[in-house]
Amino acid sequence: MTNAEELALAMDKNTPANILDELTQSDSENVRMMLTNNPNISAESLDKLSQDENQFLRMRVAAHIKVTAETLAVLSKDESGYVREFVAEHPNTSVTTLVALSEDALVVSWVASNPNTPEELLQKLSTHEDENVRVSVAFNANTPIKLLNTLSKDESKEVRVSVSVNPRTLVSILDVLAKDPHEEVRAAVLKNPNATV
Repeated sequence: MTNAEELALAMDKNTPANILDELTQSDSENVRMMLTNNPNISAESLDKLSQDENQFLRMRVAAHIKVTAETLAVLSKDESGYVREFVAEHPNTSVTTLVALSEDALVVSWVASNPNTPEELLQKLSTHEDENVRVSVAFNANTPIKLLNTLSKDESKEVRVSVSVNPRTLVSILDVLAKDPHEEVRAAVLKNPNATV
């Protein structure tokens, strides 16, 4: 099969999954890359592509909606920080993998923003020395209200801005943030659907 024929099959939305699976072995990087755009690609094919030498292809696998928690667990140990970022924010990433990635300084802020991150880990990350991690916790739609209340008093105005726009933030917290000395925080409160001001 020629490279052009392989590429045409990889791009065709009617190509059966078993043919797409065969194409994961293609010598053409472009063909393998196009496979990740095909809606018929299987989780098994994505698992094969997760071992590709091309970092950008592994990134596309890590971002794919059909990728399994098992494949993401393997990719969480990838040498590329970019690949690990996609794993850290993926909705299919398991709690076990998220907990492990929370120790990775390059991607911990992505873990803090993942809606699957457990409450205990969000609690731990809410006191992280890196402001970006605390911002992500404050922005996470699953952060408990008690934790949002604590973060609303954070020394970082960026963290307080994130609390201000979080849809879970209570009116009582927003009322206090509406009087924040920083205009950015006060402006963010106005964007919250719960705001009464």
